Amino acid sequence: MRRNLGFLLVLSQILSACGMTVTEPDNKKITLNGVTATQAYFDFFDASIYHEIVIEVTKDEITHLDNYMKQAFAKYGHYRISSYVKANFVYREDGKEKIRIDEIGLRTHGNIFSRYLIEYNGSTMNSQHYRISFDETFDLKEGSTAYEQRKKRELYGLENLVIKWNKTSSWSAGQVDPYILESYGYSLYEKAGIPSSKATLVHVIFSIGGNEIDQGVMTMIEPVDDQFIQKRFDKNSQNGNLYKALWQNAQADLQNTQANLFGIKSEEDNYFPAYDIKTNDEINKGDDLKDLIRMVTIKTGKNFTDAIKTELDIDNFINFNAINYLYGNPDDFRYNSNNYYLYHDSSNKPQWFFIPTDLDKGLGITDWNPDGAEMRSVLPLDPFTSNYTFPVPLILRKTILSEASEFQNLYLQKLKDQVNSFFDYDEFVKAYQVANTLYAKDVSRTETRTIMKPFGIPDNVTKYYCVQTYKVINLIQPTTECD
Repeated sequence: MRRNLGFLLVLSQILSACGMTVTEPDNKKITLNGVTATQAYFDFFDASIYHEIVIEVTKDEITHLDNYMKQAFAKYGHYRISSYVKANFVYREDGKEKIRIDEIGLRTHGNIFSRYLIEYNGSTMNSQHYRISFDETFDLKEGSTAYEQRKKRELYGLENLVIKWNKTSSWSAGQVDPYILESYGYSLYEKAGIPSSKATLVHVIFSIGGNEIDQGVMTMIEPVDDQFIQKRFDKNSQNGNLYKALWQNAQADLQNTQANLFGIKSEEDNYFPAYDIKTNDEINKGDDLKDLIRMVTIKTGKNFTDAIKTELDIDNFINFNAINYLYGNPDDFRYNSNNYYLYHDSSNKPQWFFIPTDLDKGLGITDWNPDGAEMRSVLPLDPFTSNYTFPVPLILRKTILSEASEFQNLYLQKLKDQVNSFFDYDEFVKAYQVANTLYAKDVSRTETRTIMKPFGIPDNVTKYYCVQTYKVINLIQPTTECD
């Protein structure tokens, strides 16, 4: 017992120096669903636990954040910034304070369509996506003890955390909002065997100079970064190259090796490459991804098939594209050459893995409806694209969408497997009921300028599940079966 008390005392002193307090440390790691982390990490994203975050920030710091965005807009015509302001972070679990971290970094998060000025006026503010940095050093002297401790500071194995408001659901056609769309979406990808972010609902409050502004029900999401990789790949495989693939300065369709498409994002320089280098950035120039793209675009027939089997983790590739179809995000890799990560592992025989991101559209809930039916009109083998102009990525046309490819049957069978094992409307309802019980009361407390919809499941979600399942089984559209 004395040994444990001594350990707790030393740990308390270290955390105090980092501006961090916790109630009960436990560094023992366990593995669940292919993720190796502490129990505290899993609890942090447990959908059956009531989560609450309070962001303590001064009015001056909020003003600084708006000013950073105004400067970016004046220069580039958008509000995308990388600058953080100082804030404190308080996390409560089932109503009890679990952790407090002083001087975290706070900034807005998202693309040009989801960033706005905060415009706090003392009683309300605009809804935002936020990114929190637990290891932001600010003005600490580089090389000092405090600086080195801060650079190592984490929360349950997280260097950063993303918190998003339900913009898509708020702007969609439904009169109610299940709130769990994105967090449940990540759980579906994980059930499909895809490395996926942990995510769950959270009640968020901003305390601005002591004045509390309730943000209502938001979604907190684990970022895809080196820490994410370490939790999901073994030691020999976790030092590879990670890329975030977005339609930025071009489509991320894996068909172009133009040099400026590969690089490190820089908001300050208004540079947003299609393939943003996220790890090994001091030495990685994107050569391995360029090699993959050349293989996809140049090789044909058996040479292409053999190369794909060597370069890609085929189970990941097939599972990823099957759950992409079932989920029905019009802004994903298949439909818009957008919103995914690629990871090239560091094993002796390295392979590529697809990882999802930005699942705020899907399951019949969307603020973008390119097919006119929340993606219900698209059959499993249709070459439909959301942008109407550019074709489906070539790698899909040469694999799962090609009758001549052996991968098409694997894809069609995997669709059926996923429908029969976990793509189930009743499971969605169960997850919704848990969320509704925990968070429904928080919706009416929202003090942002966004009018939050009441908890509920839109009718089109029920129909969406029925239609997607029918199409997978029959490869044709239902007539009256889902009416």
